[in-house]
This record gives sequence, structure tokens and C-alpha cells, in this order.
Amino acid sequence: MSVERHLFTEITPWTGEHIHRYLESARHIGEGDVILDLACGSGYGADILSRVRNTRVYAGDINPDIISACQNDWKNNASLNFEVMDATDLRFDNAFFNVIVSLETIEHLTAYEKMVSEFSRVIKPGGTVIISTPNIKISSPDGRIINPFHTQEFTYQELNDLLKPEFSEANICGQKYIRYPGERRSRGKYSTEKLLLARGIRKLPYKFRDRIFRSVFGSSLYPMAADYKMFPDRKFIEENCHVLFAVCRK
Repeated sequence: MSVERHLFTEITPWTGEHIHRYLESARHIGEGDVILDLACGSGYGADILSRVRNTRVYAGDINPDIISACQNDWKNNASLNFEVMDATDLRFDNAFFNVIVSLETIEHLTAYEKMVSEFSRVIKPGGTVIISTPNIKISSPDGRIINPFHTQEFTYQELNDLLKPEFSEANICGQKYIRYPGERRSRGKYSTEKLLLARGIRKLPYKFRDRIFRSVFGSSLYPMAADYKMFPDRKFIEENCHVLFAVCRK
């Protein structure tokens, strides 16, 4: 498995889209659910998922150092249980979880089919499995994977074909950045953002650049969760959405 991690302690251009995906996942959680967050990274997503009342979240990562840090960082959240996990060989009994969430994981595993099979095994009948992954038509448009941490990426059809045999439903949406939705684009705001994110300017501390942007436009320089939206139309997803977001039912 290749390693690529997003730390919630760092504000990055990807913070908003990661949080948005977890917030969308949390919409599928009910009171008292038992949840798996697989490839939990620094644990901020598991914390979001645990906010539904009386839930229990098992958060796993293959890296022992990451899990040790999470156990310390989130020790005051009694709903969270962090442990080392292998996505292709889960220790849990059949039909153990109500909801499984694994965001930006499948593109890092060579044995991704085994991971999907394990999710199918440990999810309860009627349970929900949520998987997100880059849309290769946007992330690697010529078919050659650009991200060195990804072992493969998927088209809409390829992801659908992978999930359909294991689940009774597999509904795929697409995540898109919507801060500047076409006709409502603010030319000055957009141009300023591009300038402050330009290669040379990026060497300046983020807090300094963010302060400039906020003082002029009243919002953060880097996108936040509200700057993203899920879209259901397949053609639109394939041509415009950088992330595929699959919600599956057992």
C-alpha cells in the first residue's frame, strides 16, 4: 500500500474537500450505529463521524505510529477506538458494522478487490459502505497516473463494475469545487486567489496569505467544506468532478 496522508493539524488546499466528504458520509449514520473508518489518518474524520449520538467508531490505519498519535490526540472522545488495521484482512466478525467509510483509500491498494470483499463481509445486511476515490478522467486525463502514491485510479464505469457484484446498490456521485460557479465568479476574488496560490508566492507563510485574502474578501484563501458539492448526473460527473463518491447498500 502506498502512503499519502492528510493531517488535520495542517491547513492545506485539500482540508475543505476532505471535511466535506466526511460530512457527506455522516449523513448516512444513524443513532447507535457501529462505524468503521478505514484509513483514518490523523483521526479528524473519525471524530466527525462520532458526533451522531450513541455511535461507536472503530478507526483503523495500517501505520502503527499514526494509530499511536490518534490514541493520544483523541483520548477524550470515548466514542472512538483506534487500532492498527489491514483493509484486506479485517479482524471483525461477519455483519459487524452498520456503516463503513473509506475515503481516498482504494487507489492506494494493489489488492483493492480484496478490500471491497472484506467490506462486503463485515457490513450488516442493509448497511452502508461509502468509498471515495479520484476520477481518473480529471486527475489523470491521459490515462497515465500522475500521483506517485496511487497504484491505480478509476473511471465511473470501472468503480461501478467493481462495487456492483458485492452490493445490492452502488450509487456514485461526484464531488466538485463550487466556490466560483460560472456566472457568479468574482473576477477579482478568483484572480487574487490564483495569485496567492502561485508557485513563487506559496513560499510565503499561509497565515500571511490567508490574512490578506480574508481582509479583502472575508473568506479563507484555501477552500472550506462549503465550497464543495456532490452531483448525481453521470455525464456531468465524468466530465467535471474530481472525486467519485460511492454510497453502497448491502
